Amino acid sequence: MSLDEVQELEQLPKHLDWCERGFCVPSWNQHIPQYCGSCFAHGAMSSAQDRIKIANTRRKYTGADVMLGRQSFLNCAPGHGLSAGCDGGEASDVYEFMRLYGLPDESCLPYNATDHTKFHGTNGTCPPHGYCMNCMYTPESKKVPQCFPVTKMVRYRAKSHGHLSGELAMMKEIMKDGPITCGIACSDEFTFKYKAGIIDDKTGFMDIDHDVEIVGWGEEDGVKYWHVRNSWGTYWIVRGKNNLGIEADCAYMVPDISDEELVWEEKSVYGGSIFGIVPFKDSAKDHPIKDTSEDITSPEERLAAHYLLETESYATEPKTHHEDNSFAALAIMFFVSGCVCAALTALIVLKFRGHRYVYRTIP
Repeated sequence: MSLDEVQELEQLPKHLDWCERGFCVPSWNQHIPQYCGSCFAHGAMSSAQDRIKIANTRRKYTGADVMLGRQSFLNCAPGHGLSAGCDGGEASDVYEFMRLYGLPDESCLPYNATDHTKFHGTNGTCPPHGYCMNCMYTPESKKVPQCFPVTKMVRYRAKSHGHLSGELAMMKEIMKDGPITCGIACSDEFTFKYKAGIIDDKTGFMDIDHDVEIVGWGEEDGVKYWHVRNSWGTYWIVRGKNNLGIEADCAYMVPDISDEELVWEEKSVYGGSIFGIVPFKDSAKDHPIKDTSEDITSPEERLAAHYLLETESYATEPKTHHEDNSFAALAIMFFVSGCVCAALTALIVLKFRGHRYVYRTIP
């Protein structure tokens, strides 16, 4: 680190935590109702929806928090070459899917810890009901409720996304726009044997095999630590000091909430119905909302252009499994609170990239 970087680092606050500031949305558990190696998706979406909350606050929007559609991603992204669903992936898979297609919120589909494989044999890589659906009485069936796909909804997108590494770059990005997602190395000692107290993992485990959401940092008794967020449910609690390579490979995204603005702003141009969002004013013609059958749920023969675009997007940022032997020495400390008004709340999202795990300790 250069002298200028050291001086810049010294000017940053000693403590910052977006969860303490009230900008972390509720926690998840990726392991119910069954195991699914989707920690990469949980870590990436946790960061994305926290950043959406920060962006909404900055534009003085006071609506409900956004919980992104985990199941919509697992159903549809693998068919577009972005992740292997429950068999693992990268945070960049999530952000690239959001850039190309967008994600609905989780009211479209409940998380059931399965992936695209249930759609094998269909006439498309992801049928419309794999992205968003509703079950309700309809004008044609007023006595028997029907289930049907919803093909027009608010999609949350990524304007851009990228990679970064190193203490200074991480702190600057977190302070500027909110939490980021990082790979992390977790040994069996950490995963299976930890019970309580402070962990100082000295096993030398070198495989970065988890993804975590980094929500801030701090320092205690001269020891620097990261506040991180997990997706193993609120009952997984740890306060740890770890050299886990967390600074080696991180990802961030810039949220695009333009669809939400068309629906939720005071001068909305779209309204809602049981079948999806519909034009509310003539000005909606100037802001067309694409039907999912036009892109996300297209049959495979119509995806060639998307594959080409994805290939070009990754040309400068190849996907890796982060087998890097140079680990930073910053420690990680995790705090968990059992109530909403807790003082220090932090989380860790740990992912096995082969067997995807995600830890979360936010209440």
